[in-house]
Amino acid sequence: MDKPIIIVHNPCNEITRYIRNYNFFWDYFTEYLKRFFVLEENRYYEHIHKEPYKINLKKGTHRDISVLDCEYVIENKETGEFHVISVSDIESCMIHNEAHNPFCKTILISQYNPRRLFYYKDTIPYKDINGVDIKEYSYKYKPWVYFQSMFQNLDMLYYKRKSIAKKSDVLYFRGSSLNERTFLDHIDKKYVTEFNSVAPDYYFNEIINHKIAISIDGKGEFCYRDVECLGMGIPFIRYEYKSVFDNFLIPNYHYISIPRPPDMTDYAYGTKEHADVFIKKYLDVVDNEEFLSFISANARKYYEDNFVYDKIADRTFDLLNLKSWIK
Repeated sequence: MDKPIIIVHNPCNEITRYIRNYNFFWDYFTEYLKRFFVLEENRYYEHIHKEPYKINLKKGTHRDISVLDCEYVIENKETGEFHVISVSDIESCMIHNEAHNPFCKTILISQYNPRRLFYYKDTIPYKDINGVDIKEYSYKYKPWVYFQSMFQNLDMLYYKRKSIAKKSDVLYFRGSSLNERTFLDHIDKKYVTEFNSVAPDYYFNEIINHKIAISIDGKGEFCYRDVECLGMGIPFIRYEYKSVFDNFLIPNYHYISIPRPPDMTDYAYGTKEHADVFIKKYLDVVDNEEFLSFISANARKYYEDNFVYDKIADRTFDLLNLKSWIK
């Protein structure tokens, strides 16, 4: 039986290829797909670190469709059907511009938040080229997974953390884009670490010495540190996610959760009142070793079940129903 021919569109170059962990997964998934298909690769663009890559699809309705390096398009060369996978933190051209196209079958989204996907600035509906609300194609959009930022041995760090008998009560956060996370400014500084960034090795060996880490939105709700905390079994605290993965993270089961108040439009820019509620939740749980152990075990189990590459690949294959392309 001849294998069907597919084309993979996923731009990268020498600069971008090893910056983010999703690029390693794109390599892995490309090899995985070769088990089932004859695969043609359209995976290099020398300027992708400066601008999106323009591609033409056999059955695309736009010429020169823009693809980011965090996006991966799988096209059936014979039928013209295609699937989109996106780890983009923003609503990109590839996410929206072909949703109306009957040959576009599935759009997998890491930052799957229906409000953000289908509404501009949370209120104005996105529309296709015919003026139809994008939400009319909501059945094509499906939640996916996220990745850690770089290759750290999270298994080693998980077991190393388990061997640390006395962990710090101080909430842990270090990161960048602090001007876009002004919520942190409102947290009483006696309860938190300094926020400035440090080298990766220092960061990982420091965070495992803390009972609880802070999760806070970046450009999207899911951040690399969230996956890393899950992998290291570190309970993290945050206001409840609006975005979801394919397999849902359960509040106060996989992470320490605070319900979203009606007046909170953006967690990252939360108020002093929101920060006070945040600290109250922290104080309620910081000495509850049984609860923190419960969260830690569930977080680690979620990581093992959902973020190992072979499991992501199998699940992605199923979500895209790629079996239907095999003759």
